[in-house]
Amino acid sequence: MQLTLLSVAAAMAATVSAGDSAVVLNEKFNAEPHKAHARIINRCDYDVYIWSVEKNLGCSQTDMLTLKKGESYGEIYQRPDGGDQGVSIKVSKEPHCQGSNIVQLEYFLEERAGKEDYWGNYLDVSYVDCLGGDCPTKKEGYYLRAGDKAARAKKVTLDNSWCPIQACDDAASCALMSYILPHDVQTKNCGLNDSMEFYMCGSQPPSEDDEKPSYPAPVPSSKKPETPTPKPTPTEAPSSSADDYKIDLPVVTPPPQLKDEPKEPKVKTKTVVVTAYEYVNAKRAEHVHRHARRHQPFHA
Repeated sequence: MQLTLLSVAAAMAATVSAGDSAVVLNEKFNAEPHKAHARIINRCDYDVYIWSVEKNLGCSQTDMLTLKKGESYGEIYQRPDGGDQGVSIKVSKEPHCQGSNIVQLEYFLEERAGKEDYWGNYLDVSYVDCLGGDCPTKKEGYYLRAGDKAARAKKVTLDNSWCPIQACDDAASCALMSYILPHDVQTKNCGLNDSMEFYMCGSQPPSEDDEKPSYPAPVPSSKKPETPTPKPTPTEAPSSSADDYKIDLPVVTPPPQLKDEPKEPKVKTKTVVVTAYEYVNAKRAEHVHRHARRHQPFHA
C-alpha cells in the first residue's frame, strides 16, 4: 500500500483533500459509532493533529482535527470513487501536514467484482512520511488491534497478518511491523466489516478508559433544552477479556511417555504436524505483495 514519496512541488500543489474533512468524518462516526470504522486514541502526553486523505492529494488546514490526550478520533470506513484507492489518516505533532513528521494509519477496502478471492480490508501503519523522526508513536510505540477474537478465529496465520494485534514500544520494535521505506511489505488484512483501533503511545493493551470513546468537545449551544436529554440505552460492548488481545495458535499435545522404557532397542518417535494453511498464506502473501506495489501510486 505504500508508495514513492510525493515530490515537494507536488505536495505543495495538492492542498485540498477529496471527501469529507476529519472534523465531519468524526461527527458522522459519533452519530453511528457501531459501524465498521477506523479509530485513533491519543494516549500521548501531547496534542496531535489529524487529517483523513484520499488518493494522493494533500491536506488542507480546514480539514484538520485536534486531538488532546485522552480523546479519540473515529471515521466510518470511507470508499473513495473508483474502488481502487485507499485512505490515509495522517497524524502529526504539528498543525500542518508537511510530510516529514507524520505517522499514517492506512486502509484499503477491496470489494470489487472479480476480486472476491481477495475481498477484505488491507491496512498498515506507516512511518514513510516520518523522515524527521519526530512523528507521533515512533519513539513511544503503539498498540493496533484489527477485528476481535471472533474475527481472528476465522483464520490462523503464524505471521499475524490476519486481523492483527501489533504492539511496539520504541523505534526499533515499531520498525518490525510498520512501513519505514516505501517498498516494505507490511500490509495486513482483516474483514470488510471488522473495525480497527490504533492506540497511540505505549504497547500495552487498552484500559477501560481507552475503550470508552472520548471525542473532542463540541461547541456548546447557547440555548438550554427545556427537558433533560435522555441517556441512550447502552448496547452490549464486545468482550475485552485478555483473550481478545492475543492470537490463538494450534496446540500440539506431546505423545504420552512410556513408564517402562525398553532397554534395547531405543526407538525415537518423531511427531510431524502438517498444517493446512501454507497454500492460503502463500496466496495471500503473493496478493499482499502485489497489492503493496499496485497501490504505490496512491500513497497520500
